Amino acid sequence: MELLERCGLPRSMPPFLVVGVLAAVTSIIVAVLHLSTPEAVADKPSTVLPAVAGPPGTAVVNSVRAQVLSMTMATRNRWAAGWSDCTTGPDCEYAAVLDRDGARATAPSWPVPYVTLRTGTEAFAVAPPVEGTLDGSASMMFRLTYDGPQLTKLRYRVPTTTFSPGEVLSDQIVPGRIVVVNPQESTVRILQGRGTRSPVCDGTGRCWMLSGVARTDIVWTDDGGNTWGSQSLDANNQLGRLAVSPDGHTLVSTTVVVTDTGQQVTKMAISTDRGEHWTTVQNPPPSLSTSPVAFDDGTALMIGGPAGARPRIYRISEGAAKLNGGYPGDLADLSGDQQLLYGPEVPKRRTTGVVLSTDNGATWTKFVPR
Repeated sequence: MELLERCGLPRSMPPFLVVGVLAAVTSIIVAVLHLSTPEAVADKPSTVLPAVAGPPGTAVVNSVRAQVLSMTMATRNRWAAGWSDCTTGPDCEYAAVLDRDGARATAPSWPVPYVTLRTGTEAFAVAPPVEGTLDGSASMMFRLTYDGPQLTKLRYRVPTTTFSPGEVLSDQIVPGRIVVVNPQESTVRILQGRGTRSPVCDGTGRCWMLSGVARTDIVWTDDGGNTWGSQSLDANNQLGRLAVSPDGHTLVSTTVVVTDTGQQVTKMAISTDRGEHWTTVQNPPPSLSTSPVAFDDGTALMIGGPAGARPRIYRISEGAAKLNGGYPGDLADLSGDQQLLYGPEVPKRRTTGVVLSTDNGATWTKFVPR
């Protein structure tokens, strides 16, 4: 009754009404306590996480020493770019910029580099855990939708051996492991099983990966990891790169060894029949910076050249690699397909712009993704 009086209710109130009032008050208290507990909000994605997110990333992107670290283009007007700022000494800061049909947004500053990824016609960015393991601190996902920018804390899930259509595979979020990102559910988990690096999914739904300890095997699955096929590529070296064309018929495998001057190419092979037969590529560039880009027509482009020299674009055609003209500058990376090729440019040892080509590398356009 004292509680009723403190609420402003008379002692003469009918008993059944007293019980109802007490029940309502109790329900409100329980609801407030439930919403204030971490368990109640752990599974709800949030667009504002001030306790986890860093300061605005615009200071990183606009720094005088800012550089483009990664670039992912889903379409000409939908892309994600990862930036770095190392003017503060060994403690670098990182951010990401997203563009969606002309609207741009910048992700918060983060202590480790953002990973830029693609799902369908959307590009997005993931801020990995600082410790390099999913058992550590939080991971964040930054997306740009028609409703505006969305910053979401990714929920960790138990490792699995399978994945579903629409989920994104990456070997850049946790070193040495393939991670499955589910953008729709805002979850992330380790993929256990055959592959350990270079995951590539083609347009048919088949996903390819490289595997092996002290050797390189190519493995593939058509059913999300339930069953696998495999083939040996190199019995003596596990440092390999893989490129797959959108239709899955052209594959390029590269074996490299790490030297003081970079990654030296020891073997390069190409297949134009979905991996059934392989041909050794003649006259490959002595060293490579990134993986080649494979095309549906049985050819491929790549950046390479002698160690320490200015990188050049090479084209693989009819089983041989030859210098390819059409680009006058320096590229730090090359990605895409026959409809859209792109890569960060390195003028004067600092990467600030990105170039793209929509005519298979014949002509190029430059822009700054900030």
